[in-house]
Amino acid sequence: MSSSPLGVFGALPVDTLTTICRHLPMNDVVTVSHLDNELGDCVKRFIYRELKGLKVEINENESTIHFIHKDKRSTQLKLEGYAWEEVVANAKCVESLEMIISKGMSTSSLFSAFRKAPFCLRSLKIQIPKGGDKFPSKTYELRKRCYDLATKHRSSLRHLEMTTPDGQNAYANLNTATSSMRFTFNQAEEPAPSEEAEHNSSHTFVYTVFHAFLNVHTIKNVTLEIGSKFDPNLALQKAYQIALPYSGRPILERLTIEFGNSLKSMNEADMKQVLLRHVDECHVSTPNLQHFHCSLPHDEIDLSQEFLTLLNEPVTKSRRNPKSQPYKSTISLRTVSCQ
Repeated sequence: MSSSPLGVFGALPVDTLTTICRHLPMNDVVTVSHLDNELGDCVKRFIYRELKGLKVEINENESTIHFIHKDKRSTQLKLEGYAWEEVVANAKCVESLEMIISKGMSTSSLFSAFRKAPFCLRSLKIQIPKGGDKFPSKTYELRKRCYDLATKHRSSLRHLEMTTPDGQNAYANLNTATSSMRFTFNQAEEPAPSEEAEHNSSHTFVYTVFHAFLNVHTIKNVTLEIGSKFDPNLALQKAYQIALPYSGRPILERLTIEFGNSLKSMNEADMKQVLLRHVDECHVSTPNLQHFHCSLPHDEIDLSQEFLTLLNEPVTKSRRNPKSQPYKSTISLRTVSCQ
């Protein structure tokens, strides 16, 4: 009688062996899968397919990939050797990926594995922390690979979040059933003159990755949530640019803008000017827009008929054709408690 490399464990039922493997560290799971062909098939069919999420952390001190199981347990492997690549190659049911990767780090093997992986992502989170950049060429490659990854999964993606080294954060939550999206934009701190180039480069990076994702979806209802730290006009402009690719603006039917609580301190005249400037610059590119709503973090603002007429004027002037879509704008105020 030939002996099994699993010893007495070879006589156990497959479901029992699977249960045992579920409680092993991932490096042990990989080792066990190589001991016996039947058990290897079992690991691939059950253990690896129970993985629902991945989290990657790469910096000067560590290079680790975390595997999140369907029961929320997390195991990890170092991004060394080939064990982690074997797991990724068989993790067909992964839906979410979070990457925290410092500038200047090598990412070729990582993205090569993701490019070949069989899963279809629904959620992608990219964070590039603040820090020095010893190898700018690798940072350029990282940005390009993030773009390619978002492009590969753009049809299945429903959530995309990006955080850049300067603190800019953008998050999109897409509902394809209702052709709607909620987009949150948190402005970075005001850059020093020496940081302008990096600041603009970060915006371009976020802009291109989001457009790779959004350009393939039909979105008719958009809510923009704006967090401003130094320039509300610029924050709204950048959020609008990222969230609404030019190709999607003609089909937009409803736009809601929710200004964050940080704008409570803005005086009435300046707040009105932000709205007037936005409508004047942007709404001529949305010929199908039928309802524009704005939520302001103010207790009282004088919403006179004169102001509302000014707010609607750029749109009404561009829609004099009787066949043009009807249009209306509304503004709501909300009380914000002092922190």
